[in-house]
Amino acid sequence: MIAKNIIKNGISKDRIEWKGLGEDQPIANNGNEEGRSKNRRVEFEVIK
Repeated sequence: MIAKNIIKNGISKDRIEWKGLGEDQPIANNGNEEGRSKNRRVEFEVIK
């Protein structure tokens, strides 16, 4: 899991949030390999 790696590398767990969206919020069609490939992603949002 990406969050575990971030914490392991020194970022406090109090400074990050995460949630898995899975099939609930795809950005492409899961009906073909290209779409599934686009849906396998990690998104980061920097909050100051």
